[in-house]
Amino acid sequence: MDTVEPTTTRTDTRTRTRPGRIGGRSFLIIRGTGVLLAVLALGHFAVTHLVNDVAQTDATFIARRWSSALWVVWDGLLLVTALAHVGTASVAVVRDYWTDPAGQRRMLAALRGLLLVLLVIGAVTLLFAAG
Repeated sequence: MDTVEPTTTRTDTRTRTRPGRIGGRSFLIIRGTGVLLAVLALGHFAVTHLVNDVAQTDATFIARRWSSALWVVWDGLLLVTALAHVGTASVAVVRDYWTDPAGQRRMLAALRGLLLVLLVIGAVTLLFAAG
């Protein structure tokens, strides 16, 4: 019986923009921020929804809470950790699945710009509303 060889071969056209240890570091950052996010988000949820009555949560409650340095730092860590987690995971997805190097660079630049805008908005909110 004759075997039929494929007439075309698949070539991988994807290129890595930064070969090396970026995958391992990304893996650790995503896992580490995920664990930290679980603690921070569950603590935030517990204080906002379980310890206090949800009906009592208003601007006065937030102002009282943000008058404490603990909660300003807590919410700041929550913001930075969430953005680091989402940003690192999004960069990994773009690098893994976006095959066009120029398009990949544009998408990563747009992603970094969006993350920076979100960080600035969150930081301004925390600093001026809490201050």
